[in-house]
Amino acid sequence: KLKQPIQNIFDSSQHLVTIIEDFLNITRIELGRMKYDFSNLNFKELAEKVIDNMKTAAEQKWLTLTLSAEGGEYIISADSGKLSQVISNLIDNAIKYTPSGTIEVKVSDGAEKVRLTVKDSGVGIPADVMPKLFEKFVRADDAGKINYAGTGLGLYVAKQMVEAHKGKIWAESEGPGKGSTFVVELPAKKG
Repeated sequence: KLKQPIQNIFDSSQHLVTIIEDFLNITRIELGRMKYDFSNLNFKELAEKVIDNMKTAAEQKWLTLTLSAEGGEYIISADSGKLSQVISNLIDNAIKYTPSGTIEVKVSDGAEKVRLTVKDSGVGIPADVMPKLFEKFVRADDAGKINYAGTGLGLYVAKQMVEAHKGKIWAESEGPGKGSTFVVELPAKKG
């Protein structure tokens, strides 16, 4: 009898932690006080760790979450904690906005760039939302029907963190009902 109420309390507290963390990160970013601890790391291994932590959430919704990687070293200079947060945000959004189907995470390593792609078969993004998607407090008009608890801060924070790594982040979608693809591109560390 207590299992579900305790799970609800836990889920709600986790949601509050995320909201508080987003607001604190925004404050740090806007005051120029966000601290980054850069070191050389393997982007593919970082993505694997995040996916391992998120598999349960995907499985609870009967979603297939996969990772593929194309040859390369995947070495970047980065703050592993901040990039873990970016990857977690993108996968968490894919889980929330994909009622059924798949989430495919792909890591690729080019001559000068390492790229992470998170592609889902979810609800998609309307064309009018796309240009402002990475701004503060932006959500699609009907996003609340699917994820009532979203704040519209996660992608803004992710963009600021990726840009602090001298990288780029963007989204692609053919529109409502056609899924979404989020891409993070970072400078490769060649050695």
